[in-house]
Amino acid sequence: MKTMSNSLSIDERLEAQFSSWDIAPAPEIPDLLMTIRSHGTTITLFKDQVQQAFTALVTHLEAKSIRLTLQDNSTEGDPFQIGGKVLCVSYGKDYAISFVANAAAAEGNILHISYPVKVYIHKGRMHERFALKVPISAQWNKDNHEVIFGDVMDVSLSGFLGGMNVVSFDNGTRTFQRGEIGQVTLTKPDGQKWLGSAELRRSDRITADKRDPEDIIGPINGFSLLGFAFLFNGPEQSLSLEKFLEGTLETM
Repeated sequence: MKTMSNSLSIDERLEAQFSSWDIAPAPEIPDLLMTIRSHGTTITLFKDQVQQAFTALVTHLEAKSIRLTLQDNSTEGDPFQIGGKVLCVSYGKDYAISFVANAAAAEGNILHISYPVKVYIHKGRMHERFALKVPISAQWNKDNHEVIFGDVMDVSLSGFLGGMNVVSFDNGTRTFQRGEIGQVTLTKPDGQKWLGSAELRRSDRITADKRDPEDIIGPINGFSLLGFAFLFNGPEQSLSLEKFLEGTLETM
């Protein structure tokens, strides 16, 4: 825990220290947060009216919030007892990010903060996504009881942090929650398969006539664009995916 030398508010600190950083594209925010969680990178928390900085680890990315585990919350008065606005900063190996979130009251050393709508990024770039030269189908077994079928749109390869976007037919009867994990099967035209696990990071429902799904009563004719992060058991599984994708990506 560090003692701060000034009394800047959260908004003042954000403006003074991070306003010159780039704003991360909204679709990339889940990948940035996933990277922090996967690497076990520390997040530093600044709170209004508290002249101390606190550290935490991301333990779970939920549908509408982020669950953190505070590493040191022994200060007198417990600044997270009533929640409030917090500034979150994380310095990773390739880039740093910062964002403001609302924190609920902590339960012991567990703190829930709201999912950020704007993330600032500095000295880093996201892993490049590659389009496919040959069609690859995807089958995702959601919670071992619902199978989602779709076509892979693009793939990102970055060691333990790869992912893919999948388009799937959607008639409006499905529900998707960010953070759901399922078994995934990728299949190439020659029948070759790759088996692994993937976590749902985003879902966007698009209707065939481009109407807002919330305005439609009854069946929906459309599809969902689903973003997944691969979950690897070890380096061998990551390498097996790269081998499976050899010759299928546009720029490889």
